[in-house]
Amino acid sequence: MDHAALARPHDPTDYIVPTLDGSGPKAAHVPKEVTGPDASWNVWPLRILDGCREPLVDGAADLRGVWECYEGPMKGHVERIEQAGNRITITTGGLVHDMFCDGTLENGVNDTAGIGGRRIRVAARWKNGVHKLRPWNTVVAVTRRLDPETGDMIWRYGRRINRLRRLTEPPFDHPATRAAAEAAGTLPG
Repeated sequence: MDHAALARPHDPTDYIVPTLDGSGPKAAHVPKEVTGPDASWNVWPLRILDGCREPLVDGAADLRGVWECYEGPMKGHVERIEQAGNRITITTGGLVHDMFCDGTLENGVNDTAGIGGRRIRVAARWKNGVHKLRPWNTVVAVTRRLDPETGDMIWRYGRRINRLRRLTEPPFDHPATRAAAEAAGTLPG
C-alpha cells in the first residue's frame, strides 16, 4: 500500500489539540468504537473523544493530534490520535483502534489488523511515557513515545522504527486530501 497517496484528515478541527480542563464526559462514558464494515482508507471517521477533556493519567505521554511518518518503513503513513484519561484512540483512514490503557485484553483493542483484515486483540498500557501494545497480551510488539529533543513521535512496529511529525493543518495541496474535502463539501475558499 502506498501510504503517501492516501487522504489525510481534511477537517481542520482534527489538527487542534484541545486543553484537557476536565470538562465534558469522562473517557469511560464515551462508547468505544471499531473499524466499520464499510471503512475506506480515504474516509476518516468522526472524532471519537470529541468534547472529552479528561486530563491524561500519570505516566501517559500527550500524543494527541495528526501525525505523519517522514522517516522509516511506514513513510507517508498518517494517523490521528485522540486521548483522554486512560484512553487512546488511534485512527488511520477508516481503521479505528480504540483502547483503555489498563493492560487488559478486555479493555484493549478488539478490531481488525487492517481494513478487511484479520481480527486482533491487543492489551495496552502506559509505562514511563511509552504507549505499549501487546497483541493477545503476549510480548510488546508496538510502542509509541515522544522524542524529548525534537517533539517527534517514535513509533516502533515490530523491529521497524518510524519517526512522525505532528501536522498543524490539513494539507489541501495533497491530491487525495483535496478530493476528500471536495467530496465532503469542506474545502475552504
